Amino acid sequence: MTDHAQSDDAHSYRIGAVARLTGISVDRLRAWERRYGVVETRRTEALGRIYNRSDVERLTMIKQLVDLGNSISSVANLTDEQLQERLQQDSRSSHRSDPFTPRPVRIAAYGETIAAMLRASLDRLPGLQLAGAYQHFDDFRRQLMSLAPEVLVLEYAGVYPDTVDELGDLMERSGARHAVMVCGFGRHDVFKALRERGAVILRSPVSLEELELACRYQRDLGEGAPPAATALSSDLGEGIPPRRFRDEELVRLASISRSVECECPEHLITLIGSLTAFEAYSANCKNRNPDDAALHAYLHRITAHARALVEEALENVAEMEGLTD
Repeated sequence: MTDHAQSDDAHSYRIGAVARLTGISVDRLRAWERRYGVVETRRTEALGRIYNRSDVERLTMIKQLVDLGNSISSVANLTDEQLQERLQQDSRSSHRSDPFTPRPVRIAAYGETIAAMLRASLDRLPGLQLAGAYQHFDDFRRQLMSLAPEVLVLEYAGVYPDTVDELGDLMERSGARHAVMVCGFGRHDVFKALRERGAVILRSPVSLEELELACRYQRDLGEGAPPAATALSSDLGEGIPPRRFRDEELVRLASISRSVECECPEHLITLIGSLTAFEAYSANCKNRNPDDAALHAYLHRITAHARALVEEALENVAEMEGLTD
């Protein structure tokens, strides 16, 4: 069995991840499965529908052909080889016959969590070749030209109008063909501008397997901006609770938690990551937008208290599961 085949068997995706990666909505995907049997999915009691890498690649080819004017009924039951041949023959297609590059992709990564995850788990990602992973932006930017990456992997807690120019500078400096941006929060128009600059947008938190496919994929997978937050009243105090866990501690705990039967630690770590990202985004908005400073100060404070509560829960669960030193 090849390394690619072994990796295909080892990785699985839930229906929401498949929808993001292929551009097929969850409702349409379910309809195509029910009516045409486009893929043979597996089911588990805990996760529901489960897809593998080959399913994602097959569904991507089907989506391309449908976008090019083919009816779903005419392509749903073609073999993978027939789908590739149809794409090659279709003169209207501007995409590659195989939407995923078959060889490892050379990437350069920036971001506190993403850099640590890639360094720790690259052996699980045969489709990626890590040229460099940096947790400090200045170091990352300075080394880009010498790294010669094909794809940039960038992690941002929040994106702003000046992030668009920053992305353009990084793309020009590196010569990368596109960027994969793992983002927390931002405005719809900013996400749209980033996609126009050649970015594939993935909403954080993201699995390493999704990240690999986005790096290997040859067209924009960006879906839409995350929904805006809604303000609510609160009686919490004015202070901002300090963080109980550094990013590297959360990465370490997440790695250890996969060895225990209970999945609660991993879920809590995901929640902390999302809350921390929105906390940072709100704090930056407070400083950048004087008109909405009070609103974003409020959101910053509320999110920090929510994050502190979930951190307390993680401390207790980690102790009960024997994950602490």
